Amino acid sequence: MTAVTYSDHDGEPISAPAEIDTAAEASRRWRSVWRIHFYAGMFALPFILMMALTGLVILYTQPIQDLTQGDLRTVDRGAGAVSFDVLAAAVETAYPDAALTSLTMPSDSEHSVIFSIDDGSAAGRQVFVNQYSGEVLGSVNPDGGIVGLSNRMHGTLNNDRMTLDLPTVSALWDDGPVMREYVVGDLILELLGVWTLVLVASGLFLWWPRRARRTAAANGTRSILGVRRGVSGRARWRDLHGLSGVVLAGLILVTIISGLAWSTYWGPQFTSIANEITPNSWTDAPTSPLGERGDLDRLGNKINWNTGDRPIQVGSHYHFAET
Repeated sequence: MTAVTYSDHDGEPISAPAEIDTAAEASRRWRSVWRIHFYAGMFALPFILMMALTGLVILYTQPIQDLTQGDLRTVDRGAGAVSFDVLAAAVETAYPDAALTSLTMPSDSEHSVIFSIDDGSAAGRQVFVNQYSGEVLGSVNPDGGIVGLSNRMHGTLNNDRMTLDLPTVSALWDDGPVMREYVVGDLILELLGVWTLVLVASGLFLWWPRRARRTAAANGTRSILGVRRGVSGRARWRDLHGLSGVVLAGLILVTIISGLAWSTYWGPQFTSIANEITPNSWTDAPTSPLGERGDLDRLGNKINWNTGDRPIQVGSHYHFAET
């Protein structure tokens, strides 16, 4: 008659009845967590891939826009820049039915000035003007192109019109209403982000060294952080998966938690808690004692030191309506 041997999920043999019962319970618990880990991965993997790809596009927004919209965004450097008043007047002439809402300074001497206008559309338009000649180069929809799509997918799953009223946690300590409106697309992304946290937590539980692994590591026969020598197939892939997951766990947690701080639901909760702990009170920046730092503005006020070294063009007095 062949003797029956038992082993735990790490492959270590066990023999005593008490050890067998304990190992069986641990094995059931381990399999339950493994199933949770598997389903969390099925939910989280598409989310991780989408957020990584769209995040890369957002990170490299300017190079991508310069490549796809170079005729609008880049200009040849001229002898001197035209005042913002002249540039704004050129935009108003080109788009007489639209209202100027903001101006974006060029990032360097080879990029155009960008005016944002309200033309009645949901996102408005961005108008590009050559800062040296005053020529209006054209306009684009700021939500268009691969960058606009990536921003929408990364923030609201390209769905910011469907909303849902949900109870808010911050109503426990602030004066706002209990039920507040949230964007459904962002809520879906938040749920997938939480599943990613479940994926990391369950993966760490499955990797965490048990008694047999700790003993083997202490004896030098097996490394806790490493791939076992002499194993192949599924066991080797499991070791590789566990090692890479443990190494990346901290980075994934920081990325997801910091992303939730910008989300529709948890973002305001984090902000409300921060404001309760450290109230957000505005303090005017101190004035600069250096006369050559722009000296005085057109209203006779001293230019604050926080304007940095960015030059202030002479004769610019154009006002934009508050939105």
